[in-house]
Amino acid sequence: MNGTKTGSSNLLPSFSGLADAEAAVRNLSGALLARDVVTIRRIVVRAVAERGFSSMWTRVVTPVLEWADEGRNSDAAAASVRVFAECVAGILSTMTLDAPIGGGGRVLLVQVPADTPDALPADPYGLEFRALGAALATASVDTRIALPLCRSALLAAVTNAEPDVIVLWWPPAAACDVASLLRAIRRRRTGLTMLAGGPGCRTQPLPRTITVLGALDAAVAAVAAVT
Repeated sequence: MNGTKTGSSNLLPSFSGLADAEAAVRNLSGALLARDVVTIRRIVVRAVAERGFSSMWTRVVTPVLEWADEGRNSDAAAASVRVFAECVAGILSTMTLDAPIGGGGRVLLVQVPADTPDALPADPYGLEFRALGAALATASVDTRIALPLCRSALLAAVTNAEPDVIVLWWPPAAACDVASLLRAIRRRRTGLTMLAGGPGCRTQPLPRTITVLGALDAAVAAVAAVT
């Protein structure tokens, strides 16, 4: 699926912003402009094979996402970014599903829903969340992933997954009663190690017993250390 080439350089920021980027980043940006999902997939999969998942995400995909985010100034640009995000989300999901089930303790990576059911997600594709899930799975961590729409669904995920570790992922807009949520989780699963991540977790009133995860490499290492 390719977009019209005429005027495509005006849809998103100029390639001059990527002049110092490595070839994989420039090639991926070109595939985004062309809406060429086959090439996007090939570049991402090759980058994982050549340099590992975390390097692919931080050094190839993230620079393109940041570059593209600067140029959502037209319907056409927004459509190109949407195609790219959907393609990357699909790649991450495939990597997660295809990874062999790891040993050790079971991890539940779950996105915390907002108490207000009609709150719009800041990141509708959840790419950072999906990236952490894929990174854990490809690092041989036994990972279950849940995107519940409400608190009762989150608690059901805890019951069904029977995790040893839970990573609560807070998007920016996930406003909820943290204390009551944590109590409800612990009633469902005793002896559970809790970690927190996501762009919204640092604004939450979390107890000191819950470790807040850092960047992708550090987050994977922190989760693996408690499994």
